[in-house]
Amino acid sequence: MILALCGTTEGKILVEALTKKGLQIIATVTTAYGGKLLKENAKIEVMEKKLDKLRMETLIEERRITAIVDITHPYAENISRLALEVSKVKKIPYFRYERQDTFSKETEEETLLWAENFSHAAKMAKDFEGKVFLTIGSNHLPTFLKEIKVDRLIARVLPLSKIVKTCEDYGFTPDNLIAMKGPFSEEMNQQMFKSYGASVVVTKDSGEAGGTEEKINAAKYLKIPVILVKRPSISYGKIYYDINEIVNKMAFIYGK
Repeated sequence: MILALCGTTEGKILVEALTKKGLQIIATVTTAYGGKLLKENAKIEVMEKKLDKLRMETLIEERRITAIVDITHPYAENISRLALEVSKVKKIPYFRYERQDTFSKETEEETLLWAENFSHAAKMAKDFEGKVFLTIGSNHLPTFLKEIKVDRLIARVLPLSKIVKTCEDYGFTPDNLIAMKGPFSEEMNQQMFKSYGASVVVTKDSGEAGGTEEKINAAKYLKIPVILVKRPSISYGKIYYDINEIVNKMAFIYGK
C-alpha cells in the first residue's frame, strides 16, 4: 500500500496513473473538494483529514504502508517535513513530485521583488501605498493582517464556504474578497488588478498549474510591482518533476 499525500491538481493525475500500474493507493487530502476529485476513481481510497505525526505513524503501521509519495503544494512545507521525518522513523522510502519553478531569482531579479517567506513579504508590502493584491491563498492571510489593515488588502481565494467564512471572520467583505478558482488568464488578471486598484501584487511560485506566469505578466503590463515569495527550502532528496518518471519508478519497485 502506497500513502499519497495530495494537494495539487497533479495529485489526481499521479495517483490515477499509479493505480493503472496496479498499485494500491490510500490518498490523503485536507478539503472535501480535493476528496471529491479523487473519489471519482473508485480504485483510490481517500482520507479527508490532516495528519499529525502520531496519525501518520499509526496509519503507516495499521495499513502496512510501504512508501510515501508526496504530491503536496510546493508551499505546504509542514506536511512535507512531517512526511520526511516519519519516513525516516519508519524506514520506508519517500518520493517527492514537485512542479517546476516558474522563475529563477538570478534571471528575474530586476523585474521581481523576492521575499524570503510570507512574513518578509508582508513587511515589504506594508511599505507600498494603496491596495495590496494577495494571490497567496488563505492560509497566510493572518501574517499580512499583522502588518497591514484589512481594508488595504484584496484577497483572492478558493470559492469554498469554509474559506470564505474564515476570510469574513478576518474582516474581509465583498469589497476586498474575490472567491474564484484559478488559474486565470493574463487578461483576466489584468482586469482584476486594474479594477481593484492594486498598487502591488503578492504571489508565490505555484508553477504553471498555478498560473504564476500569467499573474506576473499581467502585473508587468500594468507596471505594478510583484512580490514573489520564495519556495521553502526543504531537503527532499531526489525530486521528480515529471509524472511519468516517478510513476514508472514506483511501478518498477512496487509493481507485482
